[in-house]
Amino acid sequence: MCEEMASAEVAVVTKPRADAVEMLVEKGISAIPEKYIRPPEERFSSTTVDCEPVEQVPLIDLQGLNSCEAREREEVLKELHNACEDWGFFQIVNHGIPESLMEDMMNIAKAFFALSVNEKQAYAALPGLITQGYGSKYIEKKDATRDWRDYIYLLLQPHSIRDYDYWPSNPPNFREVLHSYNEETLKVAKRLLGAFSLNLSLPENSLEKAIIEPYQNMLINYYPPCPQPELTAGFYAHSDIGMATLLLQETGSKALQIRKNDKWIPVIAAPGALLVNVADQVEILTNGRYKSIEHRVVVDKEKPRISIPVFCDAAPEAIIKPIPELLKKMEEATTEEKAKYSTIVYKNHEIAFYKYGANSKKYVQSYIVSS
Repeated sequence: MCEEMASAEVAVVTKPRADAVEMLVEKGISAIPEKYIRPPEERFSSTTVDCEPVEQVPLIDLQGLNSCEAREREEVLKELHNACEDWGFFQIVNHGIPESLMEDMMNIAKAFFALSVNEKQAYAALPGLITQGYGSKYIEKKDATRDWRDYIYLLLQPHSIRDYDYWPSNPPNFREVLHSYNEETLKVAKRLLGAFSLNLSLPENSLEKAIIEPYQNMLINYYPPCPQPELTAGFYAHSDIGMATLLLQETGSKALQIRKNDKWIPVIAAPGALLVNVADQVEILTNGRYKSIEHRVVVDKEKPRISIPVFCDAAPEAIIKPIPELLKKMEEATTEEKAKYSTIVYKNHEIAFYKYGANSKKYVQSYIVSS
């Protein structure tokens, strides 16, 4: 593995140039270009934001899952279940990833984006859908409003989908840290999917089995300062398309907002925590018992921000539908329970998102079977 990472070289000549937001900031613009300006109805209004929320997303200590005491394990499982049903978002601590590794991951992300734009261009993504590399425009639709964000997008799991040409060699420890961090996030993701399954009275491997095998990819997002933050978005409102997302961000950050009861609530990043959210495929597989939640990112006039989401997704060929055993259990517990979502192939769902872009919960809601 290390030899593969070390030997990967970037074919600079074949790379296009990424149209980076950072280049606009370096020019010292005072007004953002039209392609970044959201229509008035899509702009973030302070009247819809709960600036001082009484509630925060649950903070869950996973340490109890390792306990020899069944009662302690059950308490943590119950917290996870309630968080999935009531919020769709929660933060976890004592998740098993060393804080030093989390710090290293954040540091290499900062070091990469501290490189000159020309240096980063060596890793520019090729045009097309779902392509790895450095860029700012992740969707294909030509007239789509752009987000105020640069990123590097990398496929991580299984190892066969990795393309080490896009793994930066500067900073020098980037590849080593990324590999270690990804192996740890995979363990956490599998553990959470197992807990979700148990909470639904299913065998522990049910959700993982339903997606064939976990696929993982990562975005390292860089949100530069924006001269007119009220006109644009770091990331427009959307739900994540896969199974679950593990987000690493700087302590105290509250740029990410989630939608709850028609209010947008800023999530304040806790020390040493990962922010977890339920994504679209879990909503379908659980027949809506656990729902994916809309979230968005605001940008700041003065401060840049880095965030690092790792997405746990289904295999492209996975056929996603409400789990039959769960429907049967729900039917036995209440009245007759029918599938509320149509059957889909995960790859088709993924393509729709990257072709047309973030659009609230439009995609998963289109699969709801009309009664």
